[in-house]
Formats: sequence, structure tokens, C-alpha cells
Amino acid sequence: MRQYKISVGALALVAIGLMAAPASAHPSLKSASPAVNEPSASSPAQIELNFSEGVIAKFSGAELKDAQGKTVTTGAATADPKDKKRLIVPVTAQLTPGRYTVNWHVVSEDTHRVQGQYSFSVGQ
Repeated sequence: MRQYKISVGALALVAIGLMAAPASAHPSLKSASPAVNEPSASSPAQIELNFSEGVIAKFSGAELKDAQGKTVTTGAATADPKDKKRLIVPVTAQLTPGRYTVNWHVVSEDTHRVQGQYSFSVGQ
């Protein structure tokens, strides 16, 4: 009888662990274009952010700032219809040479909200 209780207890711990694993997942930035900390030869037409999970564009976006911290005008963020893990932000202004910071925030399809930032440079 004692072995049975230990087996049931172990099984219960495994089941709890399996249920908790998906709940702890959060979307993470896998890649970006322009690339993280890389120079871009010319002003990008858009910023592409690729995540580990699908994102909800309605609740996601990015803010672009120049080296002086001034916000650069961008269009509304949209999810790529062919790949919900990709968020696309149109850059409506011509970027002058310099360093830029992208402050992004996303809500994944399973409703986790995360944010982050990265930098890239133009023409340097």
C-alpha cells in the first residue's frame, strides 16, 4: 500500500509540473530587422520583430526614438498575415544617420504581455 501512495504522489507532482510549464512561457524577441546593434546602410522602410510566439497586433507596438530621445513617427503595428509571430511597424520618416532605439511591447496569443528594447544605427 505504501508504494501506491508514493506513486500517486509522484504522478501528481509530474502532472502539476506539466500544467505549469505552458503557463510560464512568455514571448521572446528572436530576431529583428534592422538587426539588433547592427548598422543599416540606409533608412529602413519598416521594423520587423520576430517573436517565439504569435502576437496580437491590436495590443502590440513599438516606439522608435533617435539618439536624442525624440520619438520618430511610425505607422500602426500589424502582424504578418502569413506569420503571426512577426510584428511589422512601418517607418514613415526618412531616418538620418545615427543611432536609434526601438521600445517594443507585445501581447502574445496566450495573453502574456512583455516589453523590451534594442538599438540599431543608420549609415554609420
